[in-house]
Amino acid sequence: MRPPVALVLLLLASPPLRSQGPGGERLRKTDLVRLLSGLTLAPDELAALIRRSCLSFTPSGRDRADFVALGADPAVLREIDGCVRRAATPPAPEPRAPRPPLSGVRSGFVLGVGQHAGAGAHPPLPLLFELRDTAGVPVSGQEVVLSATNGRLGAPRVVTDSSGRVHVEVTLGPRVGPVEVRAQAGTIERQATLYAEPGPAATLALRCGEARVEGRIALAPGGAVVLRVTARDAFGNDAAVTGLQAATGDRGVVRVTFVGGDAAGGLVRVAPGDEGSTSLVIVASRQREDVSVTVARAPLPGVTHCP
Repeated sequence: MRPPVALVLLLLASPPLRSQGPGGERLRKTDLVRLLSGLTLAPDELAALIRRSCLSFTPSGRDRADFVALGADPAVLREIDGCVRRAATPPAPEPRAPRPPLSGVRSGFVLGVGQHAGAGAHPPLPLLFELRDTAGVPVSGQEVVLSATNGRLGAPRVVTDSSGRVHVEVTLGPRVGPVEVRAQAGTIERQATLYAEPGPAATLALRCGEARVEGRIALAPGGAVVLRVTARDAFGNDAAVTGLQAATGDRGVVRVTFVGGDAAGGLVRVAPGDEGSTSLVIVASRQREDVSVTVARAPLPGVTHCP
């Protein structure tokens, strides 16, 4: 049987056949036509070559008819069909090696434990949690669940970065004392302790004995009276009393005779003079308290009386 005219023209226009074999280039259509038209390979040898090298094209129905016309036997056609099936089937992904398990010994908080800061503030250094596997390699992309006692977290869940670390954003307080931060990744749980201290003073409080001074106070003439000055931060924690000063508007009515302090706060001693009213200004910890003071022999209704 003479080969189709189209195949003869294809043969004449094609470059010479290059040697094929294991690891060689895939067979082109012109290569297969030449091999089928020549006498260099027996049918079983041609089938074996197709199995090794496969094809660089997908034969159409017309191509198969032409190959049969050129003498392709069933074995050659089977190998051609096998090439087509293999080309249509994506290679299976290589199995990934299992990652070593997380290490409880190598994982934990690595920076920022034990810091002190004011209530409502962030610690001065970052609080870092690091996750490693049993081979000592940082574990990236692992979710870490966070929780805190006496503290507020920026996020309850974070993911480790390329170095296996997370920056735990925590605000200390509101109470003065320990702040416990817990980090859990899988079955591993670690705890870090920081400490909240009183924040900056936000308010001042005055007491005369057990009585709270609320804006007005009445004093009896003669003697001396001691006012206790305390400070609290924005969360109601006792704060330090610093820079205590006191002054009156009329020294003839009330004089400030002592300004100092002890472990419990500040002390201001005043001495009543003539009957009358004046102002008492107390400044401490960048806060100010203004009190109206009346010196009278009889207690005034609705006014804190300080004996």
